[in-house]
Amino acid sequence: FDINAFSDDPRPFWTFVRRNNFASGKIVPSASHLFLAWLDRQHMLLRIYTQNIDGLESQAGVDEEKIVYAHGSFTGATCMKCKAKYQSSEIASDVKAGVPVCHRRIAKKGKVSRNATKTNSIEIPPERRSSRKRTSTQSTLSNNMAEKFYPPPVEKGCCGGIIKPNITFFGEKLDNNISRRLEEDYKKADALIVMGTSLSVAPMSKLV
Repeated sequence: FDINAFSDDPRPFWTFVRRNNFASGKIVPSASHLFLAWLDRQHMLLRIYTQNIDGLESQAGVDEEKIVYAHGSFTGATCMKCKAKYQSSEIASDVKAGVPVCHRRIAKKGKVSRNATKTNSIEIPPERRSSRKRTSTQSTLSNNMAEKFYPPPVEKGCCGGIIKPNITFFGEKLDNNISRRLEEDYKKADALIVMGTSLSVAPMSKLV
């Protein structure tokens, strides 16, 4: 999915998530994930670099500190407006209902208040979709997310921004630290196991 498309209308993305059970908790680790968890328990695992976004490595029991998500993961999410952080479990019920929006209270100077309320989701009526042209910067898009679609269904003083999972969409930059960590770990590792990838996509393609 493209970040501009998501910013323009997040409904297709969240519909895709629901139809493919990403937010249902029904997807379980495979034998490969369990094998990696076994390596970790045997103190034989230095690091896992994964291009998957489902977080199944952690669910299988791998130490979270040993997992590097090259393209992010569904384990967390962020409000595009106030940057409040969420765990996937906090927004799971809202994702099932529609597009999750942020109900964190905002302080007068634009900071997120410590007194947070539960997120809430809303179905965006097609007729309420804005005809406003896409702006040139993602920051402007993010700040105007709620206003473009509907009056935010939140209490006064709450954010109302669209929540985006912590995955890398097309059009977003990858974390520069990943390449650095790859180089550091490559020197420490005694063996390299490649599973489920052709290593044709950066940054994993740099391994060979």
